Amino acid sequence: MVSRHKNISTLFSIAIALALMAICIAGLFILPELTDKLIDTRDVIGDRNNVGPAQRSFIHVLAYVLLLLIMAADGFLFVLLRRVRAGLVFTAKSVICIRGVSWCCLLMCFATCLLGIYFQLAFFVAFGLLFLGVCLRIVKSTIEEATEIKSENDLTV
Repeated sequence: MVSRHKNISTLFSIAIALALMAICIAGLFILPELTDKLIDTRDVIGDRNNVGPAQRSFIHVLAYVLLLLIMAADGFLFVLLRRVRAGLVFTAKSVICIRGVSWCCLLMCFATCLLGIYFQLAFFVAFGLLFLGVCLRIVKSTIEEATEIKSENDLTV
């Protein structure tokens, strides 16, 4: 029963990862228009009235950087989920996948902080990304240590 539940959960997670990738691919085409709408939207927190062509291009580049980082993190998650499904959790390749996702989160934090110049609420998103990146670094270190212990145990048997 536990194995069946785990299998369903892993398949569901893989389906979500694939759906997210499809959304990101669609996002590649609508991102400029969406970004322009966000820049042109007035709010009481930010002041984007003086966003010139250079700043607009900078925001577009950051938006694409964020989208590509999301796609990279999703790719790492997909590979990790496939490894979990195959029972290859405590391996160096799984650690690399977790490390990749954590670095993507930390890089997204940096890019989101830069967006905070124009969209002040982005600083809250950046804080969440920083927290997630640090949590994943801890999980990565834990899995890495477990992988080393497993390797030592495999050699002694």
